[in-house]
Amino acid sequence: MAHRIAALALVLVTASFVACTENSPSSPTGGAGNGGAGADGTGGAGASGGAGGTGGTGGTGGAGGDAGAGGASPGNELVHADFQQRAPGDYSEDMVAGDFLGAPSWNNGLDEGRASIVDEAGNRFLRVTYPAGEVGPDNGGVQFEVPLGQTYQELYLAYRVRFGADFAFVKGGKLPGLVGGSAPTGCVEDTTGFSARMMWRTGGAAVQYMYFPEKINSCGDDYDYMSGGSAVHFEPGTWHTVEHRLLMNTPGEHDGVLQAWFDGQSVLDEQAFLFRLADATYGIDTLYFSTFFGGSDASWAPPSAQTVDYDDFIISTGPITH
Repeated sequence: MAHRIAALALVLVTASFVACTENSPSSPTGGAGNGGAGADGTGGAGASGGAGGTGGTGGTGGAGGDAGAGGASPGNELVHADFQQRAPGDYSEDMVAGDFLGAPSWNNGLDEGRASIVDEAGNRFLRVTYPAGEVGPDNGGVQFEVPLGQTYQELYLAYRVRFGADFAFVKGGKLPGLVGGSAPTGCVEDTTGFSARMMWRTGGAAVQYMYFPEKINSCGDDYDYMSGGSAVHFEPGTWHTVEHRLLMNTPGEHDGVLQAWFDGQSVLDEQAFLFRLADATYGIDTLYFSTFFGGSDASWAPPSAQTVDYDDFIISTGPITH
């Protein structure tokens, strides 16, 4: 699969990681938006869905393979991390610098050995281990931020993800996404930025997990991934490809776009999103690799050590998997 997406990336170039205690060492810090449990485990009102739209720009293309990339319109590829040149073993900050756009200024979990490169029949990928009984990023999972070097008004992010064959989803956990401005997380009230990570919820339900100026819940709003009127779920032991598209709104106007694709199929389409208020100047500026169980209390903790595998991170100005 990595080879298929790598081939797609070459075509693209040629053609043109919550709880209220969710803090890093430096404290960096819908669809049918019916919410689900709040990130602090208390639940809350669902996010309101925006007006439906006509979908993203670019070519239609079909989904390739079981979760691979189909045809896509040309775009400028900013990042393509497939880990193929990495030897199996622990994954470090220095390796992040080589695989993405630069070294993160802080991390959770890399120094503690919770991220490693694994070789499986010649395909190498990043594996994150989540210790038994741990919630939040300090003692479970991995977090780091990679600045993109400038501010963008529109970007696409895609990556492949595979939950362990017997994965215990419990109540949920975080997955990577794009952020901008102050990049709010951790149940803060902050209208000077946004964060657009994913979460897995109970039973493996997939959602876009949003902090933005109009969020309803103090600990972030869920935008459910839906297909044919049914919730989309991660299947343990199966590689899935997710793709996000963010198009920043005109400051103060409800004309932003938040879209997602799951294995090449459209699962979220918000066409009236407000990422920023009237006088805001920020845009999309950082990849936030953020993954851990939680939530903030023991009810979110996995009963045994769990693993999730990640591969083929691509950030592009054009569509990637559709």
